[in-house]
This record gives sequence, C-alpha cells and structure tokens, in this order.
Amino acid sequence: MSRSPLLVFVGHVSMDKVRNVWGEKVQLGGAALYAALGAKTIYDNVKIVTAVGRDFKHITFLRSNFPGSIVKIVGMPTSRFTINYSEAFKAKYVNVEIGAGAAIKVSDLPRPWIREGNFIHLAPMRPPKVEKFIKQMKSASPRVWVSMHTSPDYLEVPQYRRILRRLAEMVDLFVVNDHEALTLTGAESLIHAIQVLKAKRLAVTLGQMGAIIVENGKPQLIPALSGLVPSPKDTTGAGDVWCGVLLAAYLQGGDWVRAVASACTLSAVKCLGWGFEKIVNLRFKSLDELTIHVLRLRENRGQLTLQDFVGRET
Repeated sequence: MSRSPLLVFVGHVSMDKVRNVWGEKVQLGGAALYAALGAKTIYDNVKIVTAVGRDFKHITFLRSNFPGSIVKIVGMPTSRFTINYSEAFKAKYVNVEIGAGAAIKVSDLPRPWIREGNFIHLAPMRPPKVEKFIKQMKSASPRVWVSMHTSPDYLEVPQYRRILRRLAEMVDLFVVNDHEALTLTGAESLIHAIQVLKAKRLAVTLGQMGAIIVENGKPQLIPALSGLVPSPKDTTGAGDVWCGVLLAAYLQGGDWVRAVASACTLSAVKCLGWGFEKIVNLRFKSLDELTIHVLRLRENRGQLTLQDFVGRET
C-alpha cells in the first residue's frame, strides 16, 4: 500500500498580539502553523518545520496535531508579532520580533522528505533565506514540488522584490494577493501585473471574490462562495490558511477549481472566530464533506458527514 504524499510547511510559529474592532487577544499563530492547520482539515499527512524558543508553551499542541514534525527549540525568544487592524480589517504590523524564527535552516528539513511526490510549502520568511531553501531542495530533488507565499512587509524592500520575482520562476506555485502582485511588479493594473510576473504557476488571491490561477500563461478566474463571512471576527492567518487548504485539496483531486473553492471557503470559516479556533477541530474525509459543512453553517448546526446528509429525508 503506497503512502500518501507528504505535505510540509516550513516557517514561523509565533505568539501574536492582535487588536481589532472586537477587542484584543494574545494567541498562538504564525504563517506556517495557520497553513498547516488549514491543510489538516482535509488532509492527514501534514508536517511542519519550525523553530521556537524555550519560552514556548505549546509544544504539546504542535506535536499532537503534527506528529513527526521538526520543531526545533533554540535559545532565543519565540517569534512575536503585534498586529493592529483598522475597521476595514487592514493589517498594520506594529511590532515584529522574528527571534527563534531566524534559526530555521535548510538543514532542518529531513532529506527523505525532499523527493518527487511530496509537496513542500515555504511560508513567509526573509527572501534570501527562502532562496537558499529553494535552490538546495531543487538541487537535491529537481522534481519535488516547492511552493511559497510571502508577506507585504518583505515587499517594501527593493532588493527583496527583485529576489521574489526571481523565485516566482523557480517554484512550482507562487501565491500572492492582488495588492502584492501590484507592488511586486510595479504595474498599475492587475491584468498587467499578471502578464509581467513570470511564474511556472501563479495564484493571485482576490479576497472574497476568489482567485486567479495562471498556468501555462493562461489566467483562469475561479469565484468564491460569497457572503459566508459578512462580519469577520479575526482575519489573522486567513491567507496562510488559504495556501494550506489549496495544496491539500489539490493533492486530493488535482483540480485547481475545486482546490480554490475549498481554500476560499475554509479561510472564510477561519475568520468567523479568533485565531484558528473555528478550524482547529475540523476534519473532513473528503471535499464533499466540506461542501456539506458549509451548506449547514447558516443553519448553525455542527459538523455533518456526507452520510448524514444523504440519510436525511427531503
């Protein structure tokens, strides 16, 4: 019996101080963790590679949710981010302390994981570090899947923008949102940005509208389910969850349309609560189960299986 492909997320796990119109919370976060938790809702064979400080109090949570993962404990404080949101939920990073996140290295990634069939996703880290990861992974196994997304603060540095444009051509999937695409290319319109940004495969997220997938130079607009989150509670990590679900769904079916729909749906569900509280306990055996769960959300019911739905009289 063949083992299912491994889906690996490399990047930060952090403690976040989040302030928005609903209040203030200090909560566990980090792009790699959000992405991995998103993927875990629909795919089981998920690992993370990260580094935390000795002050980190959630090791058991990480190891129980992602057994066999690489969680390195180092002599630096755990990564910390302070994020303030406007009434329109536009994020402003008030304080960034990478701390232990700086200790994440290519050598932390087990060599047997770097092979054809496995998917390795690089969550936002300094672009020069990401470039080292990509070059060494592709050198070790040219056909291993490598994808990445980045963070708006890295786009503020001209040198980093140049590196990111180069990386877009090296990875198998490069993910940006519409604003990042414009900043990265200097284009005045999204259409122009998509034409200018050279990538093997490009995903441009459009918020609640959906996403554009560009493959072989051909753009495809994939709409999202609208109206699922009329008033979000917390949008922290929504883009990271989107990436994780996208890859997990694509691994299951090889269908980008369904993968984007699943990613948009679960990232929206994430926003219904603080942090990842609305997705951490969700587990779906198939994408069909996810569809049914979404259809039942407005009825304020618990998670149902496809069998529950089929068994109901209509």
